[in-house]
Amino acid sequence: MKKSSNQFLLISFIISYTCFGLIIYYKVIFNDIFSNPLYLFIFILGCLGPLISAFLVHILNKEILGGVKGFINKLKTINAPKNIILIPIFLGAHYGFAILLKSVYKYGNFTDFFFYLPIIIVILGSQEIGWRGIVQPANEEKSGFWKSSISTGLFWSLWFLPLIYIPKFIVLPQFYAQFSAYLVGISILLTTLYKTSGSIMYCMILSSFIFSLLPVIILKQSFMLVVIALVDAIIANTFRTKFLPEKLKI
Repeated sequence: MKKSSNQFLLISFIISYTCFGLIIYYKVIFNDIFSNPLYLFIFILGCLGPLISAFLVHILNKEILGGVKGFINKLKTINAPKNIILIPIFLGAHYGFAILLKSVYKYGNFTDFFFYLPIIIVILGSQEIGWRGIVQPANEEKSGFWKSSISTGLFWSLWFLPLIYIPKFIVLPQFYAQFSAYLVGISILLTTLYKTSGSIMYCMILSSFIFSLLPVIILKQSFMLVVIALVDAIIANTFRTKFLPEKLKI
C-alpha cells in the first residue's frame, strides 16, 4: 500500500502543480480563470489531478487495488449503510460550532450551494478516492488512525498550496497555516466517516457539502480555523468511539 500511496502523491502533485503553476506563471487572477476557456481547462485539469492519479494507481497496482474494477468498486462499496446519518451530523456540527464560535465572516446566498455542489463533487469530492482510499490506509498501516488522518490532511493541504498564490484565490497566503489545520480537521472527520461506513461515496458527499457551503457560510480567515479543526477532531473521536469496532479504534 505504501508504494501505491507514493505513486498517488507523485502523480497528483505533478499534474496539479504543473497546471496551477502555469496559471501562476501567467499571473491569471482567480476570477478571470472562469472567463477564459484555456485557463479554465488548465485549472480543471489541475483539480482533477488526484482523481486521474487514483485511476492510474489502481491500474498500476491491479494485483492489490483491483485495477479499473477496484476503482469502480470503491464508489459502490457500503459496508454500513445506516451510518449515512453521520454525514448530516458531521456537516451540521462542523458549521454549527463555527457559527456558535462566531467564526463566520458573513453569509452568502444559499442558492449558491446548489450551483457549486455539482462542480465541487467533480473537482474536490472525487479526490476522496485517492486521499481516503489510498493515502490514509497506507499511512494507517504504519502509524495508526490519528497520525494517518493528520498526515493525510497535511498532504492534502500541500496539494492546495499553489492555489493560494493565484491572485484573488479564496484563501489568503498569510492564513495558509490556519487553513492547513482546518483541512486536517476535515480529514479526521472524513477518515472517521470512511472507517465507520466503509464508503468512499459517503466521504465524497460530506467533502462536497462542506466545500460547497464555503461560499454560503463564509468563515473568518483567522486562528478560529484551528479551533474549528479541534472541534472536528473531538466530534470525530466521539463518534469513532461509538461506531467503530474495538480493533479498528487504534
